[in-house]
Amino acid sequence: MRELSSEQPKLDASPGEPAATQKPVPPSKKEGPAETATKPEGDVWKEDYEGLIEPEKPPAPRGHRTMPWVSILITLAIVIVLVAWTVLSPGVMPQQGDTYTGSPTHASWGSYTGYRDIWAGNMTWGASVSGRATSAGNLSVEITVLVTKVYERPGNWFFRGTAISLKNVSAYIGTLDNATFLASMNSTTEHDYGVSATIPVSFTGPGVYDVFVKVRFMVYEVMRIGFIPLESVNMRAVYLDSPVIVT
Repeated sequence: MRELSSEQPKLDASPGEPAATQKPVPPSKKEGPAETATKPEGDVWKEDYEGLIEPEKPPAPRGHRTMPWVSILITLAIVIVLVAWTVLSPGVMPQQGDTYTGSPTHASWGSYTGYRDIWAGNMTWGASVSGRATSAGNLSVEITVLVTKVYERPGNWFFRGTAISLKNVSAYIGTLDNATFLASMNSTTEHDYGVSATIPVSFTGPGVYDVFVKVRFMVYEVMRIGFIPLESVNMRAVYLDSPVIVT
């Protein structure tokens, strides 16, 4: 008979079968498909394609869409103003030399010339005085003053020349220190060669009167684009060559 032994027989582990004492190895997280399967589809799509999709751009403010139209309207308004400013410019008064200041018709009662030299150029202005002689029993006389441009040289190419508008033409008797006002112009007339004003004068009675006139006019500088008021010119005293005789 065989003796019983306390030793347990060893069990041979066959290939592919775990040993009786071997603990089971838990499955790796990577190997299990459970977690991936439970992910929502949106998260999987975002995770896989997020790098390939460009972020959405915020819409441009509405104000930016109107800016080109605003710029066009502003530019158009500036162009219209410049065109109107140029079209409405006064015509340049042409030079006449001493044609009218030495005329026996237009300067029958005298003439005066004055020179101006300013930043816009230099020019010489002339005033020619004429009128009809008084007759017996007639105490009124009409004086005509013609302002012309004798000479002009603009300051630079951008300045085309000057034009004028008469502001006041008045007649006086006496001297500058002791003058008596007679009358001022009642009408003006623009000519191709200058601007004239008419002064109706009435005397208080027969006598010999030393008459002189004062002339004030505005000068406008006419430019290649537009025009500007340049200066106010005062001819303080243009004396008649001979006194006015009222009988």
